[in-house]
Amino acid sequence: MKKLFITIAFVAAAMFANAQFFVGGGLGFTTEGGKTKLSGNGVTLEADAPKAMDFQLVPTIGFMFNDNMGVGLDLGFGFSKEVTDNLEDSQMGKYKETTKVTTIAFAPFFRYVFAEVDNFKFYCDAKLAYASSKPKVKDEFKDQNLTVEADGPKMSAFAFGVIPGIQYNFTDHISINAKLNLLSLGYTTAKYTLEDGGTKYTETNNQFGFGVNEPTDFEFGFFYTF
Repeated sequence: MKKLFITIAFVAAAMFANAQFFVGGGLGFTTEGGKTKLSGNGVTLEADAPKAMDFQLVPTIGFMFNDNMGVGLDLGFGFSKEVTDNLEDSQMGKYKETTKVTTIAFAPFFRYVFAEVDNFKFYCDAKLAYASSKPKVKDEFKDQNLTVEADGPKMSAFAFGVIPGIQYNFTDHISINAKLNLLSLGYTTAKYTLEDGGTKYTETNNQFGFGVNEPTDFEFGFFYTF
């Protein structure tokens, strides 16, 4: 038994002696707005398009046991805001609606590097993710001088996916990663919950296929390896 413990200790020491810790992540910010114009039959209609803003911060920490295998954790923080003006209700008149959504997510992953060419590394991440979002909706009725605030449908989701990626090393410490989420294979189950007048409504969606576990086709991030 003592020899077994000594062997395990030597194996663990050898693995962590070659381990490389890395930190990094991605940062995203987008805005939308402008005018919507429809033309036809000599008539042109123009209206303000909904104004939207989306901010995402995804820090990542992890370490590689060796040149091929490693583990890590993605943390996700998101905030979005959409404002739609000049809406109209048959009883309350015109109003403006503002929707704010806060999202928190975390996703541990196992990474396997299957090829290395010059400064490029090609890898796959097996990722297990959880996300939760909480929306707030505010309606401002102009004619009534009234403001109504309510919680929107809350969302919680679990996902599992296998996502390929590419890493380019500028130096021994600085690199950039790109994940090709369009080719990801995964499973997602999402639950939406809304409370209205003391009654709780729940809707569950299950998806399986390519790209279901990520909202974008490409994801870039900068990393520093110790």
